[in-house]
This record gives sequence, C-alpha cells and structure tokens, in this order.
Amino acid sequence: MSTTITIRAEEPLREALDKKAAATGKTVSEVVREILEAALADKPLQVRAGHLKGRLRLPRRSSEAWARRLRQHNWR
Repeated sequence: MSTTITIRAEEPLREALDKKAAATGKTVSEVVREILEAALADKPLQVRAGHLKGRLRLPRRSSEAWARRLRQHNWR
C-alpha cells in the first residue's frame, strides 16, 4: 500500500524535477521516488564511491625518507 508524502520545495527545485522528469519520460513522483530510494539505500562505500577509483592523481613522493625514518627508529 502506498501513502502520499507532501513536501515543500522552492521553485528552482521544482523546475529541476520537472526537467528531469520530462527528459526521462517519467512523472515527477517517479523521479522523486528513485532519488529517495537511492539516497536511502544501504550500500557499502565501495559501491557508492567505486566510480571514483583511480581518478585522483597525486604526485609520487619518494618513500626513501619514510624508510630512513623507520630504520632510524627501528619501527616495524
């Protein structure tokens, strides 16, 4: 059984929902349901952020300083 939920939205948000609904051929209610289901889905971080893997390019730093420090303090 479905129930009705009423929300208050500013005009720019409503217009964005209308545009998305029109572009996908769905009703505004369907778009809002999909957005809510995605937001409330209990997915692990790997699934939610997996598309970002490998995107961050950081300069390689030499590990020599770290290795030297480990040897100095004899950390293992």
